[in-house]
Amino acid sequence: MKIQNTLKILAILVLVILMLFQFYAVSAARNPTEITRSSTPIYNTNLINSNYNSKTFIVENSNLDRALQNGCTLIKKSKHISTVNCASSRTISNLGLQEDIELYGTNEDANTQINADRVLYGFKVTGKGRKIVILDTGYDYTHPELSSSYLGGYDFVNEDNDPMDDNGHGTHVAGIITADGLNPEAKGIAPDAGIISGKVLNEKNKGWASDIVEAIYWAVDGPDGIYGTSDDFNADAISISIGTNAPATYNTTTCDSAIQYQSMVNAINYADSHNVVVVISAGNNGLLGVGFPGCISTALTVGSVNSFDVVAIDSGRGPALDLVAPGVNILSTWLSNEYITRSGSSMAVPMVSGTIALLKVKKPNLTSLEVKNALTKTAKDLGTKGYDWNYGFGRVDVFSAFRELLKGDYRKPPIPIAT
Repeated sequence: MKIQNTLKILAILVLVILMLFQFYAVSAARNPTEITRSSTPIYNTNLINSNYNSKTFIVENSNLDRALQNGCTLIKKSKHISTVNCASSRTISNLGLQEDIELYGTNEDANTQINADRVLYGFKVTGKGRKIVILDTGYDYTHPELSSSYLGGYDFVNEDNDPMDDNGHGTHVAGIITADGLNPEAKGIAPDAGIISGKVLNEKNKGWASDIVEAIYWAVDGPDGIYGTSDDFNADAISISIGTNAPATYNTTTCDSAIQYQSMVNAINYADSHNVVVVISAGNNGLLGVGFPGCISTALTVGSVNSFDVVAIDSGRGPALDLVAPGVNILSTWLSNEYITRSGSSMAVPMVSGTIALLKVKKPNLTSLEVKNALTKTAKDLGTKGYDWNYGFGRVDVFSAFRELLKGDYRKPPIPIAT
């Protein structure tokens, strides 16, 4: 009898613990502002430790000679930045070198969910004449769904002019934007938009921040590295379904002021100032926060929701989040002429990038700010009324944004409602 009573008490205690845990998780999800605010993000910004020889650092080219003169070894030189290996902590500190950070790559039903079908079929707007740069694992330009949209690219991993995808992630992302619809269930949101591919992730879906920084400048300036010349791509957006995992996440702050991120901050600001919207994944770390580089405030940062407009459990959350889009069980193109279903904020990003291409068909001279205003102001409000850290301004609504352009009210930013 005593054993039975003891077991009952233990069962009740376990149940109470589980209920408390569930209550905390739900409260944190619904009320992100209740998380203790801190000027210091979750991520430990002191990346430099005693093992200098195993680390690669980003150096601005204006400081490259000084770095080499102080004993650093050149690893890779690009047009705007270079990477070096340095054994001296003093040199790293004196030159303000930033550690090169490893990053990861984070259908018709979805098109209907965000009202893209009303623009595609109602207004006959398909993205024709618009361009998106995708920075990912590459692009399978032999896929029947994607070959018509391919406008060339560059492989920053192998340093050649062939960005062929050897992983599949980039091809899946590309199909969400621009698949022709040979398989109607996998038709892209902007099937006639052109794609320029920058391969910045390897066959294991991994890459380095330095390559992404250089690729962002390339996306704006073109292959010659000079803005305003004939080889400029004139892209409408840069689509980046890439980010860091915890602990390199931010759930109470953005990461603009983090010293080790300044090269990326500068590159995104550069693109934004030239009216190329940089759309980045919020990552798949849930309540742990938004990953890098989506935590940079100038980016248009996108999380994911399911088909019922409920935030995905692993969608990155925090004050850096701007919008959400469908990112759960998304059917799209894959290597070897295949199609697969995948989930994650990586799948939500191209939904927004493709939307920008559609908007630019109607208003090609929109500034980055006007594009962001049109998208955030017309998003379907979800979760807590107004802006919140789970859904941002809400789920993107292509038709509402398009209608906003027709009214001419896109210059007015949304007004966040404090939560």
